[in-house]
Amino acid sequence: MRIISNFFYFSLILLLFTFNFDCNTYAIGNVDWVLLKENDEGKEWLDKGSIKQLPNNEISVLTKFFKNPTNSDDDGELSLYVMRINCDEKKFKDTSINGIPQFNSKWQTSNNDELIDVVIESSCSKFIK
Repeated sequence: MRIISNFFYFSLILLLFTFNFDCNTYAIGNVDWVLLKENDEGKEWLDKGSIKQLPNNEISVLTKFFKNPTNSDDDGELSLYVMRINCDEKKFKDTSINGIPQFNSKWQTSNNDELIDVVIESSCSKFIK
């Protein structure tokens, strides 16, 4: 009788693990993408909810960039960036690209890239408010 009881409990536990009753998936937080700019190179979005204040008047922000296709066989390329921005110096560094940490990233200027410039301006203006 004890073998049947153990088998019953084992089956019940296995059944509970197999059929997960909570099928909903929850994200860490809501993403609020705002299209900042579109040009010949592509489109740049900013997640307004991702802006975080850091020391030394720096912020961290999540951005999304869609690179326009270069030819008719290309579908374009979508990339996610976590950027650290120094609002005083208007410099940035990518701390993560598509979820891969960039440990050796260096501070750099936008080099007149209007998509990066609009990310810096928009992010820092939301931080200063």
